[in-house]
Amino acid sequence: MNTKSIILILLSGLMAFIGYYALVVKDDYFSIIPMILLAAPAYYDLLRVELKKGLLLIAILSVYATGIEALSIVTSFPYGSFNYNAQLGYKLFDLVPWAVSFGWVPLVIGAFAVATWVVDKRRVQFAVGAGLLVFADLILDPGAVLMTFWTWNDPGVYYTIPFTNYLGWGFSSIIGGLIFYYLIPKKALANLSLWSVLTLSLGNAFWIGVTLSGEYWIPFALGILLQFFMIYAAGQKFDS
Repeated sequence: MNTKSIILILLSGLMAFIGYYALVVKDDYFSIIPMILLAAPAYYDLLRVELKKGLLLIAILSVYATGIEALSIVTSFPYGSFNYNAQLGYKLFDLVPWAVSFGWVPLVIGAFAVATWVVDKRRVQFAVGAGLLVFADLILDPGAVLMTFWTWNDPGVYYTIPFTNYLGWGFSSIIGGLIFYYLIPKKALANLSLWSVLTLSLGNAFWIGVTLSGEYWIPFALGILLQFFMIYAAGQKFDS
């Protein structure tokens, strides 16, 4: 096992520990600052390998993420009917917290970076990246419900989350991936480092801790699987 994999394991353990106790304190614990700080590694790595197009990608995906969330709140498409609570800060147009893009855009960067580490063909990378984003939400969304970040108006069977949410994540992941691959050259993708997946992996570790604390056993187990996959992918990429 290489040094980078070991670092990822240690940081993951720390974030899972934080997540476990974050559920206990909820509103008192969470603020916008941790979300922005956790987004920084993925942004940094993308801009390190492709500054101008990276900035453009972040801007486009940020607007897209905020717009599609607002669309779903107003129309229920594509995720379903839900509303944000107060923890994520000021709501733009009284709909979507301004910092929402900091939660989603770095996940796109991380998911498609990991995909390039484990498969070679462009189309397969695209499918793996989009699939990882949807899979990640199987852990993220139950944890966010536990933390009362948002509330579903028409609860579903999976920890109150409707199936439409995952159809919506598939839709938005495909659009996000198309934009990502259109803007970011193949050479730049190949040069992404471990920094690019820290938001995805450490965020997932946080939700592992939250779901363990809340005894949400299915998302907890799925989170463990996803974490092992990312550690394996890092080992494949950086083993020397």
